Amino acid sequence: MSVVRKSRGALMTYDPATRWRARAWALVAYLVVLAAVGAIVFFALRYQPISAANFASEPVPQSDPNLIRVAYTSGGTFSFGFLVVNDGPLPVKIQRIQMTGRNQLLVPVRLETAGKRYAGSLGEADPSLEKFLPFTLAGDDRRWVVVRTRFGNCGRLPAGTFETYTQFQVTYSVLGLTKHAWVSLPRDIRVDSPPDLACPTRAA
Repeated sequence: MSVVRKSRGALMTYDPATRWRARAWALVAYLVVLAAVGAIVFFALRYQPISAANFASEPVPQSDPNLIRVAYTSGGTFSFGFLVVNDGPLPVKIQRIQMTGRNQLLVPVRLETAGKRYAGSLGEADPSLEKFLPFTLAGDDRRWVVVRTRFGNCGRLPAGTFETYTQFQVTYSVLGLTKHAWVSLPRDIRVDSPPDLACPTRAA
């Protein structure tokens, strides 16, 4: 008859130094990840790659390289266009563009875009111009945007005064964040409030 002896199991020794080293490395890894996430959020919050270029408008009586002066015409319309440019390397989604307000001399009517060329005409019948819908710009990409407006609200401003439009507001998303930015127009637009005789609401 044989006898089998069971060996006594090895005992695990407790090493406080090893445990503290493991905790220290875990803390270092946590801080590295936290710093990386913070850097990405900080970059995304400050990231603003949108600009405008290649301004075009309907014929105006006065203009120079930096400003066009538009004559107010009661019941008339005015259109202008420019390129919205993504100067950065990351794709951005353009969700909204706002140029003027309902109480200004240039009242917004609608926006149009032409996605298959860098610049386009302002013609109402141009088949390449489509109703504005949110669109994505890849890095270093651009899109032609046309702004349709009508003249209005001359009764709010006395004759001899004017409004100048120097920028537009764009709403866009990048890296999962939705942001708003004011972007300078390639050329400023000045609209003079007309004389009393040319402003029916004021003459009334």
